[in-house]
Amino acid sequence: MKIKGKRVCIPGIFKGKHTFMVLFLWGALTLLASPKKQNPSPTLVLQSANSNENSYINGEFISILRENVVFTYDDITIRSDEATWWRNQGIISFKDNIKVKRGSSVLSCDRMHFTKNSNQLTANGNFHYVDTLEKTQLTGNDAVYNIDSRAFVLKGNPRMIHFDTAAADTLTITGLRMSYTDSLKIATVSDSVRITKGKMNSRCGLAHFFTDSSTAYLRKEPVINFEAHTLTGDSINLAFGEKSLRNASVIGHSHGVYIDSTSDGKDTAYTHIWGDSLYISVSDSMGFDSLWAFGKAQTKYYMSSSPEMVSDASGKTMLMAFESNGNVKNVKVWGNARSKYHIEEQRNRGTNEASGDSITVTFKNGRAKILTLVGSARGIYFPRDL
Repeated sequence: MKIKGKRVCIPGIFKGKHTFMVLFLWGALTLLASPKKQNPSPTLVLQSANSNENSYINGEFISILRENVVFTYDDITIRSDEATWWRNQGIISFKDNIKVKRGSSVLSCDRMHFTKNSNQLTANGNFHYVDTLEKTQLTGNDAVYNIDSRAFVLKGNPRMIHFDTAAADTLTITGLRMSYTDSLKIATVSDSVRITKGKMNSRCGLAHFFTDSSTAYLRKEPVINFEAHTLTGDSINLAFGEKSLRNASVIGHSHGVYIDSTSDGKDTAYTHIWGDSLYISVSDSMGFDSLWAFGKAQTKYYMSSSPEMVSDASGKTMLMAFESNGNVKNVKVWGNARSKYHIEEQRNRGTNEASGDSITVTFKNGRAKILTLVGSARGIYFPRDL
């Protein structure tokens, strides 16, 4: 049945209490069927140019702009000496004195390509980016910047510098490949990664650096060198202060090597420490403050003048404390603690083997001097002559 030009009313439907229900259902269906409003895309606006040459070639409107060229796009301002604008495609090629400003960050390069459809800036030649708020700099040969995600991908000798105006030493990160997400403040670096600050330098296969907290996660065979000392493990997390490394956490197959000299400078002490995990803290004077080993903790200690005289200790947990001059002050072991230390004095030379719930070995001038046992203590001393 076709009805044209007439009003049709079915009895009982639009009367009484049913009227509200029908209207409600009709409104709900209309709301669901109507398309959602989307945020309009940013508008690319030419603010200024001293010279503007326009041409129309093969259906494309092309503008060649020179001197004092300024574009705005959303919250971004782009300046250059020259630009070629394919208006229909929303593509612009910039060159000479390029400056891109967004909030507290500024980007510069030799040449740059902007594509509106992909919302990307492609920078070529002497790429340099600085965020004064996050105190971060990025450099490299080339970079691609996604405007929506605020993410960089750098190629060609990429480098990140995280600086602090109050500190002389800056943190530098290099690698073969680097990405940086400005909105999340995270840098990811892979292949031949190097991180340096102050007395510390490190290397690994993969690293994540968080600029807002000044922390770094090192993966894939990480190695940390702090002056002559070394830390290795399956993974290492670093926390930095204004002047230097503040602490390091080593997880999995952890191993540390600490080297210090006697007060007379005639001998060198080597201390190896192992554990399922290690934690080391650095003092304000940028020297080691303490080193913890957890799970199957073990240490070996010897002097360069007598490498065959190896002292060792083991237990579940171990703490190595350091003096202000960097020398080991004492070593304390908890949980099924065992130790063997060689005593070197003018009138007393021998070997002390001990076990107990906990053992503390106190050092002086780089040599073991006092051994203290607590709980289920057992010990035996062998004079060197025997």
